Amino acid sequence: MQHDPGRTLAKQQSTGTILYVTDLTSDSDETLASACDMADRNRAAIELIHVVDVVQEQSNPDAQMGILYRLETLARRLNNLRRNIVPLLLFGTLEDAITKRAWDTKASMVVFGNDSSSSAVMQERLARIRRRVSCPVFIISARTA
Repeated sequence: MQHDPGRTLAKQQSTGTILYVTDLTSDSDETLASACDMADRNRAAIELIHVVDVVQEQSNPDAQMGILYRLETLARRLNNLRRNIVPLLLFGTLEDAITKRAWDTKASMVVFGNDSSSSAVMQERLARIRRRVSCPVFIISARTA
């Protein structure tokens, strides 16, 4: 049997995108490593996403620059575990922004990397996202990582 380098390359290339949604406050090394492991097992790329809800949060360019800096810092931490992490700052409601991005990228899964996911409000938001996307939605916390 002859070796086909194109086929080997296709096996190694990304087969999807994992959207890792962060609140930028409670991401531990364990949750980040778990997200990278999921991506490796699924041969998927990772997009690191933070959503700014401009209706609930006052729009302030300086604050947004600070958020973007923290997001890029977190992406660098992830890059130490895995290459090619794309940090994205999205605007809108969490449900709308994540749903749109999941459909736009044909995401293979959405992963929330925060420990605040146990609040009733967050659980309701996650339920709405699960109903609107075509991929699995997971929560990774330091306790389960």
